[in-house]
Amino acid sequence: MDALVTDAHIPSAVSGIRALGRTGLAVAALAPHRSAAGLWSRYSASGTVGPDSVADPDGFVAAVQRVVARHGRLVVYPGQDEALNALLAASLPADATLPYPGPEPLAALRDKSRLAGLATDAGLATPSTLASGAADELLSADLPDGAVVKPSQPGGAFAEVRLADSRDELRAVLATVPPDEEVVLQERLSGRLMAMSVVVDRDGGLARRFQQMALRTWPPDAGISSLAVSVDPDEALAEACRALLAAAGYWGLAQLQFIGAQGGRRLIDVNTRFYGSLALALAAGVNLPAAWHAVTLDRLVGAPEPYRAGVSYRWLEADAMAAMRGIRGRLFARGPRPRTGPMWARDDLSASAVFAAAAVGGGIRRRLSRRA
Repeated sequence: MDALVTDAHIPSAVSGIRALGRTGLAVAALAPHRSAAGLWSRYSASGTVGPDSVADPDGFVAAVQRVVARHGRLVVYPGQDEALNALLAASLPADATLPYPGPEPLAALRDKSRLAGLATDAGLATPSTLASGAADELLSADLPDGAVVKPSQPGGAFAEVRLADSRDELRAVLATVPPDEEVVLQERLSGRLMAMSVVVDRDGGLARRFQQMALRTWPPDAGISSLAVSVDPDEALAEACRALLAAAGYWGLAQLQFIGAQGGRRLIDVNTRFYGSLALALAAGVNLPAAWHAVTLDRLVGAPEPYRAGVSYRWLEADAMAAMRGIRGRLFARGPRPRTGPMWARDDLSASAVFAAAAVGGGIRRRLSRRA
């Protein structure tokens, strides 16, 4: 066995399993229930059911330790931020390798209060920070007249981005956040979401890069890509992203998200794990997880490869949710061909069918709950 991917019930983790498995790597999958799509993937050589990384982080770590004890040396890829937080805080066996240079480079990139300085040094702009601190402290402070409310670090109790158009709305949002949760209030920006995904090697060199542009997001004002397209890489931007990551002492995979705001793009987030629209990079011809795995094992990766521009990605479930909330046109507005999505893959029909059944079942349950 070569790798373990956790949280195999979510699409981004399954995209990681598929990407690693397509290169011939033997991948073990860990999920909180037997119906998790990743356990049914043809690219999962072994599947294990264990505690959820969100609900039971200690039990989740114990399950990872058992999988490593059973299979021997593995690179362990956390499927979501809660899993990463749990693994960083744990004492893992020597045979378990996390695909990161250490906790400090990760902390520098994941903490939004520290990210701005790194971005400035790399020539990248970020949104203005209006205030930061614990939610209860901010509630008693002089608040701005509206802001974007973000968690300071990923994987906490407050995990979503919220918009507030006024001081009163901002107070209402902060009142829903756990009192001791650290949050950041940033200026509101309007513009198109764009992302540059890169793999940096251990010497700080650029091993892979992939760029995408969102055509729409869900939720519309502060969401993630529900329709996106691959675009030709801006090599200067890729170099700036590489420089930022290298300055933090980071190697491996990172997705850097930008808003194309008036006055220039702004860096708004850095993901250091398999991300939601990873399937788009794979469909366009860039296997980011395979390059990440090679870098982790200190193997040669080579120079960035060309890829197909114009490939589209659609998160159909988001369009269905939009339709249920009155934005019905999204269901019929498809992206250009060739197309891909976070769930369906022609070479992995069993996992795709499990995802489809879960999506349909979830929609039925939501309708029944509204009628009850």
